[in-house]
Amino acid sequence: MLEVAGQVFAKRGYAHATSKEICERAGANVAAVNYHFGGKEALYSAVLIEAHRRLVTVEELAALAESKSDAREKLEAIFGKILGELSTQNSRSSWQFRVLTRELLSPSPMLDRMLKNEAAPKAMIMRSVVAQIMQLPPDHPAVARSLINVIAPCVLLLIGHRGIAKKVVPDLDMDPETLKQHMLTYALAGLEAVAKPARASLKA
Repeated sequence: MLEVAGQVFAKRGYAHATSKEICERAGANVAAVNYHFGGKEALYSAVLIEAHRRLVTVEELAALAESKSDAREKLEAIFGKILGELSTQNSRSSWQFRVLTRELLSPSPMLDRMLKNEAAPKAMIMRSVVAQIMQLPPDHPAVARSLINVIAPCVLLLIGHRGIAKKVVPDLDMDPETLKQHMLTYALAGLEAVAKPARASLKA
């Protein structure tokens, strides 16, 4: 039912999707949504969390953050995982990407639960990696600001339509490996540029 619900929510959005359609397409009793999830709202919340987990789970992200001794290699592995998921053959037609895009562009009341259960724990892991690269405490303001700069390209690639990007920049190379190396180079240069004066101010 979660799979079918994801497809329906991705196609129609939360407001226009109905429990009746979801149950009919899943071959389930019309009361199944209430019985298993407690209602359409809770089902949609479960779909959002599942969609976020299919991009990368907290456990996968934590493992990647621990898989390398060098923080730069950790960031490279994380970029590789996310870009790999975004560039898979069926990613743009997969319901999880479409439902996340809908939610990010037009947030529902269920967004907070997804942010708390999925996005926030993953951001803490990323923040630790960024802090290691910058050689600054994780709670340093420069780390928080830099975290946004590191995550933003991934979010843009999630919600952006490949066809639109190619129309705006026709010669844009969307090869995952090339894109990963570019994002890594850009991120590392930016992190060092921000970290250098921040480290100096701590020593002053």
